[in-house]
Amino acid sequence: MNNRNLLYLCIVSSLLLCGCGREVFTGKREARGMWMSRFEYASKSPDSAKGKITRLFEKARHAKFNMVFLQVRGNGDAYYRSAHEPWAESLTGTFGKDPGWDPLQYAVDEAHRLGLELHVWINVFPIWRGKEPPPETTPRSAMLAHPEWLVCEEDGTPMKYDPPNNNYVWITPGNPAARQHVLNVVQDIIEHYDIDGLHFDHIRYPEGSVRKGYSHDAVSVARFNSVEGNPSKLSWENWQRDQLSQFVFDAYNLITAKKSWVKVSAALIGKMRGSGWTSYDAVFQDGRRWMELGKVDFIMPMIYRERTHPTHPFIPLMTEWQDRASYDRHVFPGLGARLIQSVGWGEIVAQIREVRKRGLPGVVFFSATGLDQAWELLGKDEFPYWSLAPRTPWKDSTAPAAPTNVSAEYSSKGVVIQWKVLNASEPQNFVVYRSDKPALSRDDVYSIAAVTGRNATEFVDEVPLREKMNEAYYAVAAIDRLSNESALSRVVRAVAPSNASQ
Repeated sequence: MNNRNLLYLCIVSSLLLCGCGREVFTGKREARGMWMSRFEYASKSPDSAKGKITRLFEKARHAKFNMVFLQVRGNGDAYYRSAHEPWAESLTGTFGKDPGWDPLQYAVDEAHRLGLELHVWINVFPIWRGKEPPPETTPRSAMLAHPEWLVCEEDGTPMKYDPPNNNYVWITPGNPAARQHVLNVVQDIIEHYDIDGLHFDHIRYPEGSVRKGYSHDAVSVARFNSVEGNPSKLSWENWQRDQLSQFVFDAYNLITAKKSWVKVSAALIGKMRGSGWTSYDAVFQDGRRWMELGKVDFIMPMIYRERTHPTHPFIPLMTEWQDRASYDRHVFPGLGARLIQSVGWGEIVAQIREVRKRGLPGVVFFSATGLDQAWELLGKDEFPYWSLAPRTPWKDSTAPAAPTNVSAEYSSKGVVIQWKVLNASEPQNFVVYRSDKPALSRDDVYSIAAVTGRNATEFVDEVPLREKMNEAYYAVAAIDRLSNESALSRVVRAVAPSNASQ
């Protein structure tokens, strides 16, 4: 059995095993994402920072990734032009100083040039981290402006920064004003940047919440004990879960009202329930409810461990999220790129294949620089063909119109394929299909020559020259912001000049 037939057998098997409404892995549809933290690109030199963004984005493109999750808010600071929070210190060496360029805008432009979805990653409730309190800036740090928002221990003591451990200081999800501040941050980003997704991390209570009694701040306690603040008379733990959920619901409603196509996602602790470091019990995340009520489009459980880990084994944790929390929303397991060094490349390969075997529609790697030794292996062995991001039909399932006026001609650089679109004002990418026969199918992943950058109208295919093909057949399809794909254009034939008279 050849590789192509084996792939299609896996596709059919996955569909039969799942038999469900949620989209599953089909080869053609697979999330291939990476988290890129602020530490992986921030620099006092704009040229250095831009170079890091471009290098990693181009590595991802070459390896046939389709999503990037770029961190632009770490602890109440901004790696973009914010109306609500100060510029990050690592961009200039001075907290609050304008670096003279906009990292987020640069990243949006680069991602779309390369055909990647750009998801903005923010740490939701951490507000400061440092050896000293933040300096005065404009806008002012919320750490200084609103000390009443800080998470407090059971006796009411506010959380303090801890220089030896360099821990985050958090604001409490139980204070509506604190939540509204983060919602203002979200709205600012949504209104000013053409992003594809908004990704929430640290959308939880802090480490040690159960042991230290986080967060018994005055506002949370008063609301918990009031009829208005706790009308259902929830327990303390469930009330805190409800505060996090309320933020998620408000954020999702805000984002979809402003830009309905923007996908909303969340990173969750890799283990859902039970003892130890768990999502639901230790930090009060109720991701299952968020998905059940349709207030998040996908989650990424941060499993990061090997299959044989004694307390956090990859396969059981992944399966628990799939079976108990998906509710026709997507689950993209988070894989730990560090395992490549600590355990070996074979572990990552095995995890990718376990994800596919169970029909889950994609993976996200933490993090970008951890893949430096694996880009070529990923693009060659695990992602040998292009794949489109999974659809989100609950947002929109209407396909765009097919491109028109498609042409293909040999040149000294390769076959030049050109096309036109009916609605040039709608941002689109394009899938270019190639075959050595007149018959072309959108279902044949190996016939995808490329997925273009945003609003391209031309692609140069070098393969026919490299493989000395005398003729090639092409068709083009459009894909919109939500990865809905059009019908194929008409198929056109390109003939090498030396064979044109035949």
